[in-house]
Amino acid sequence: MYRNHQFKKPRRDFLKQLGWFTVGNLVVYTLPEVSAEPLEIRNQSMALSSNADQNWYNFWNHHLQDWYGIWTRYAPDGEIMESFQSIRSFQGNSELTEIIQKNRYTYTDGKTVERSWEFSQQANSLSDGFSHPASTSMRGFGFEQGAAAWLLPQLQPGPSAIMELFLKHKDVRHSVGVVYDQSGNLLRTASIREDVAGFPSKYWSTQLQLLRERTVNGSWQGSAVTMTPDLSVSKPVPIQWQWGWEEHKTYYYPDGITLSCPKKLKMDTPFVIVINWLVNPTHLQQMVVAYDEAGAFSGVTLELFQRSGESGMIKL
Repeated sequence: MYRNHQFKKPRRDFLKQLGWFTVGNLVVYTLPEVSAEPLEIRNQSMALSSNADQNWYNFWNHHLQDWYGIWTRYAPDGEIMESFQSIRSFQGNSELTEIIQKNRYTYTDGKTVERSWEFSQQANSLSDGFSHPASTSMRGFGFEQGAAAWLLPQLQPGPSAIMELFLKHKDVRHSVGVVYDQSGNLLRTASIREDVAGFPSKYWSTQLQLLRERTVNGSWQGSAVTMTPDLSVSKPVPIQWQWGWEEHKTYYYPDGITLSCPKKLKMDTPFVIVINWLVNPTHLQQMVVAYDEAGAFSGVTLELFQRSGESGMIKL
């Protein structure tokens, strides 16, 4: 019998109760403590035999839920293309080896669209990431913390380039979708704000318009782990938060989410795509996806920061 799973895992003790706060002249709503218990990592007695096994369980230990979301798609100039509601529901057996996904989209005109897929650890957990029946060319990558990414391992001339990057905190998550056309031009982006508590969310705002700028105060220190194409994960290394890339377009989504991505993908030129989430006044999550000059995925890095001081200011 399939069901949604709650699982328990100790949480980082620095995640305190959150509320309203200001960053520069911006008011941001952050996430209060939720009453649901933390999620429990299953199969703790199971010896994970490969990086692929670890990658598979990293994702499903955090995302096997019903996710109630608002999708907003933006044109390259930042204009809103459309916004609609969704429920992405994931169910699995007790061993998390068989997964059923059901998506339901509800549009402003009342139209609904439903899609469903079935996949398994045996068929879909691969040495270069887990695959999905909706796009067998893409691969999924999951971090132990809950962050994740759907990526193309190799960009090819002609087909569109698509990716979705996830950052997660407790029972709330945010993902950014980025789509490039066949010529490498940025086609659209998407902000997807999701909550397991249902509609309306108590945590995400209803704002849709992009912000003109975002300012973050203080000095930020943290640690980073990198997953490479063979699904190996590095040991954490200390880092200081930095921001800014040449020939990038920056999008300031509502609720503290920022995307930095190339305006155009160029042949023989390496590039990165970066998202971050200002979770609260002293904590920030960031993900960096890197491709090499041959268009091959070379690594995804998860960076977790704490503000170490009040001095200094970074304008994103």
